[in-house]
Amino acid sequence: MMRFIAWTLIVALAAGCATAKPQPTRTEAEEKMARDQQECAQLAAAAAESAGMAETMRGVGLLGFYLVLLGASEGVRWGVVTGGSRSDGAWIGAAAGAGIGLIVGLVAGIKEGAERHRQYRETYDRCLTDRSQPV
Repeated sequence: MMRFIAWTLIVALAAGCATAKPQPTRTEAEEKMARDQQECAQLAAAAAESAGMAETMRGVGLLGFYLVLLGASEGVRWGVVTGGSRSDGAWIGAAAGAGIGLIVGLVAGIKEGAERHRQYRETYDRCLTDRSQPV
C-alpha cells in the first residue's frame, strides 16, 4: 500500500509539473485599451515630428557654420593686430568658433528635443483622455 501511495504521488507531481499553463486571453476592454494606446502613440508621433524639427536642424547647422567663419575672421584679425601669423590666428579662431557652434547646437538640440517630447506627451495624454482611457 505504501508503494502505491508513493507511485501515485510521483505520477501526480510529474503530471502537475509537465502541464503547461494556459495563456490568459485578453478581454475586450484590454484589446480596446491597447488599440487606443497604439493609435494615440501614432497620432502623437505625427504631431511631434513636424517639419519644424528639420528646419531647426538646418538653422543650427547654418549657425554653427557662421560661428566657424566668424571665429576664423576674428582669429585672423587678432593675428594681424598682435603681430602673429594670419594662418595661426585663423585656425585658432575657427577652432573657437567650432567649439562655440558645437555648444550652441547642442543646447538648441536639447531644447528642441525637450519641446518635441513635451508636445508628444500632451498630444498622447489628450488623445487617451478623449477616448476615456486612464493616463
